[in-house]
Amino acid sequence: MIDKLKISKSILIKINSQIATRTSAKKISDQLEGKILSIHIKNTSRFFNVIMNSNELNPHTITENYDVQISGSLISFAKLLRNNSSDALRDGTISINGDVAVAQKFQKLFAMINPDIEEELSHFVGDIMANNIVTVSKKTGDWLNNTTDILQENIKEYLQEEIKLMPSKYEFNIFSKEVSKIRDDIERLEKKINEFQR
Repeated sequence: MIDKLKISKSILIKINSQIATRTSAKKISDQLEGKILSIHIKNTSRFFNVIMNSNELNPHTITENYDVQISGSLISFAKLLRNNSSDALRDGTISINGDVAVAQKFQKLFAMINPDIEEELSHFVGDIMANNIVTVSKKTGDWLNNTTDILQENIKEYLQEEIKLMPSKYEFNIFSKEVSKIRDDIERLEKKINEFQR
């Protein structure tokens, strides 16, 4: 059985060693002194809280006490590690509660340090299993992205072509041009009326 506490401590040790070797990461960790980050896995009662103390992230046991909380599914967090975090926030798979400025500082810190998850997992589950976990995670993320794109395209096509509820880009551009033309005509008419009244 996998020891979750041992894995999390190992990852924190790796992150802390990377903070210690990067001056820019140290500066941000100084700004985060005493700040608590809570990571919540949605649809579970799982929380992972850390506090910044003396340029090191350490486990924090009180789950209700945090400066910022990031919530998402395991797949969302895997995507977050691979992709741009703003995409995950925009599409709603990751949510943030608490102090946004603190969240942005943690984001900058984690962008500067990029621990090799596969390497860390390999210490606990072996090289082959760690590789399989990372590969499955990547393939699942790719499949989800592809499925999301196809679903969005199908919904768009249905709304535009089948039930004519939404205009196509071409129709919208024509409509916008017509609205602009009417607006300009009204402005010219208003000027003529004003001149006539003088």
